[in-house]
Amino acid sequence: MKEFLPLASKPGWIMTWLIRIFGIAILLLIFLILAVLPFLICEKVAVLVVAAILYYPVWAVAMYRFFRFMKKGREEAVVKILVDDKGIHYKKLNGSTDDILYSQLGRSYLSDDYDVHLTQITKTMVLTVGVNGNTTKILFDSIDPGYSYYTQNSRALRARFIEGIVRFRPDLKIDPLVFEEFSIHPEKFTFDRRQYLQHVKEAAIITGIILLISLGLMLAVVKF
Repeated sequence: MKEFLPLASKPGWIMTWLIRIFGIAILLLIFLILAVLPFLICEKVAVLVVAAILYYPVWAVAMYRFFRFMKKGREEAVVKILVDDKGIHYKKLNGSTDDILYSQLGRSYLSDDYDVHLTQITKTMVLTVGVNGNTTKILFDSIDPGYSYYTQNSRALRARFIEGIVRFRPDLKIDPLVFEEFSIHPEKFTFDRRQYLQHVKEAAIITGIILLISLGLMLAVVKF
């Protein structure tokens, strides 16, 4: 049996800076719009004065709470993910680490048949396990690019964690859909490109059918 080597998250700096620049631009735009909102909606000077007196104290409090929220989020921001022979570790900016260990894994009460399975969050499938009796979703892209970087090897981290479950917790039952959905080879635990391309092909076909139906409906409405 090959050695189980630890795998750490790797930065994708192009995506990191694209996210940072886009995010800062959006925040600045929202800030400027909110800052001049009374001037945009009030045409008369008297109305503007009254609106400003009522609006800007509320605006100042909202900005204060927003920056406090951002500061608190900064302390809890994940800056590195490590998967090793113990489990997965989320290292935070404040120096603390959240761990999900293989030894903690057990039954997940969201599934009657499998201990490791999938749940859906906003059209995205997420690996789900039982941790000390609690159903827990395992995220592999939770690093905050604003304080650290965008993770470019989240697929590899997920595959390594699943491999760790198979190796160190063979008593747990894994839903076969986990390997299929994430395009992971069930024996090599590597990225299954053929399976992935099949998913892309299926998605493209479904999207094409939806577009054709929508176009047909639009043409029917125009003719009618």
